[in-house]
Amino acid sequence: MTWFRIVNLYLLFLPCFMAPAQNPDPDSLKRLLSASDLHQRVMVLNRLADYYAPVNFDSSIMYSAQAMRIGTVYGDPEGIGLARLYTGNAYYYKLDMKNALLSYLSAQKLLEECNLRDKLGDLNQQLGNVNFFIRRPEKAMPYYRKAVEYYQASGNEQSLFGAFHAMSMTFFWNEQSRDSSLFYAFKCLGNAGKRSDRVHEAIALTMIGMIYSTETSVPEKQKALLYCDSAVKIAIVTNDHVQLSINYINLGGYYDRSSPLFEVTGNLQTARYFYHKAWEACKMIGNGLYETLILDYLAEIDIEEGKYQQAEAHLKLSEKLLQEYSHSQFHTYAGDVLYPFLKVNNYFLFRREKNALYKVRFKLATAKGDYQEAVEYQRLYYQSLDSLRAVQEGQQLELLIAEAEVDKTDQKFRMLSQESELNRLRLSRSRAIFIGTSSTVVIFSLFGLLFFQRKRFRAEQRSIVMEQRLLRAQMNPHFLFNSLASIQNYIINQDTDQASIYLSRFSKLVRNILDNSTEEHVPLEKEIETIRNYLDLQKVRYAGKFDFKIDVDSKLDEENTLIPPMLAQPFIENSIEHGIKHKETNGHIDIRFRMEDGLIRFEVEDDGVGREKARDIEGTQRSKHRSMATSITRDRLEAINKKQKRKIRMEIIDLKDESGEGCGTKVTFGIPVVVR
Repeated sequence: MTWFRIVNLYLLFLPCFMAPAQNPDPDSLKRLLSASDLHQRVMVLNRLADYYAPVNFDSSIMYSAQAMRIGTVYGDPEGIGLARLYTGNAYYYKLDMKNALLSYLSAQKLLEECNLRDKLGDLNQQLGNVNFFIRRPEKAMPYYRKAVEYYQASGNEQSLFGAFHAMSMTFFWNEQSRDSSLFYAFKCLGNAGKRSDRVHEAIALTMIGMIYSTETSVPEKQKALLYCDSAVKIAIVTNDHVQLSINYINLGGYYDRSSPLFEVTGNLQTARYFYHKAWEACKMIGNGLYETLILDYLAEIDIEEGKYQQAEAHLKLSEKLLQEYSHSQFHTYAGDVLYPFLKVNNYFLFRREKNALYKVRFKLATAKGDYQEAVEYQRLYYQSLDSLRAVQEGQQLELLIAEAEVDKTDQKFRMLSQESELNRLRLSRSRAIFIGTSSTVVIFSLFGLLFFQRKRFRAEQRSIVMEQRLLRAQMNPHFLFNSLASIQNYIINQDTDQASIYLSRFSKLVRNILDNSTEEHVPLEKEIETIRNYLDLQKVRYAGKFDFKIDVDSKLDEENTLIPPMLAQPFIENSIEHGIKHKETNGHIDIRFRMEDGLIRFEVEDDGVGREKARDIEGTQRSKHRSMATSITRDRLEAINKKQKRKIRMEIIDLKDESGEGCGTKVTFGIPVVVR
């Protein structure tokens, strides 16, 4: 099962991953349209527009237009914003992505003014979906991130699961972003566990298993079996035939000949067994698109084993089911539960499955020696593939045009706003001419008051910034002891001012570290800031003893790149306590962040006396400070590396001068790139 077919499989069951919308009774809603409360009437019209969006485009547009008209006349911005949102949904399900985008963007400002966080989450989720389906993942991700922010603000954990899933799926399309895909898949698993939602837990396990199934190393690929097996056990308990189907297909693919590791993992009989198990589960769902996918896999195994008649039978049934599906699924509304991605997702998958069917037909004709038929199926395959690409590229062009139109409209609006502001200023200036002397005095007094308040505010702001830089730092038990000892020394020497300042800085540092200790990953910019503040605080203790420099590669996105917190802090402390402390002259610490071979290269380098000489000195002095940095960090890295595919690597290098004497230490970390 090739990676492309696995992606199709991943998307095929996507509708079942999404939380179902509440499905109201349209007749009962229509009876409420006679309500005297205009806001309630607008809300009912919007619910009808939402219900009909994937079912009947004309009805949805009619109800949303009525809601917009009444809301405009009677001043209901919430109703207007929702009407534009549901208008966008109607165009979205019609596959008119341009008008969907225009409607969504026009709804955004109104929903923001009304602070409808859940609906803003839905809106950004849909904007991400629009870009995802036309293969613009770089545009989809910012919208999904906004959806996460809104769902977190509103406390909507179930919708948050869908947003994390969409982000994992988007990264999954990009083979270079599998770590990020796995990161958000584990986010889904944590979300489901938090809500004790067994169905979503099985979905998250399925996602993780599918990501591992695309690996090209046996140890990593074998992890797919563990996660798929866990998902199957839950699906059996919850009687979830969808999850059973997708996991059995995934298990079949693990053993199929098309696996790049077939020599190690391949077993066609085992693959056939799991495909038949998947087929049995699919029959319980009653969706021909799922069944035709499995029949194609079985036909490919038939061809490998020379069972051409059996392959022909499987392909004929696959074609029949696909034909029946094309006449029912796209044009009727079957079932009482509506999944947001169902119609759009299955449209693209139907087209892709037709391509796959032509490809299997080509293999069968080639194996039988019917080369004329093979050429014809190859032609049909490329023709169908080009047609699908043309649809997606055409929609990409339409979205570019729509975005340009929105930008042009915003520019006009800004110009009108500027003209209005200029006119207002001119009017204010004309009126000012007729203001008396007393008013002038009041105005100058107000300006003077504002000037002094602003000056004081800037001074306070500068003071706060300086305090933040000095007070925040990393800590461990030894650092706590030294800090408390310094405070005690100030008190003994009756230097109460210094004791007060140092104690204040120390308390804020403790609070900052406690906040960070609950996070597995923090933004790179936050880690850099924490390191800088820690060193600033250490420079207070060791005045004039050392300086430092932090160098960050311009290629790194500090805001959206995530790394484990406090990896380098123990080694920075070692640089000070064991290297620079014993140096007769002032020392220097260099901290660097660079992009190298797809990793973040994180380095801490000092020009102290070196580890060997430090041990000699401290052995003579019987120093009580014992460094646990290496062992603690290695234990921590071992725990972190168990949770991710690409491992964090650490290396400690003893630096030597020309004469072979120790002249410092360099610690490097190779951290896999994870973005949010």
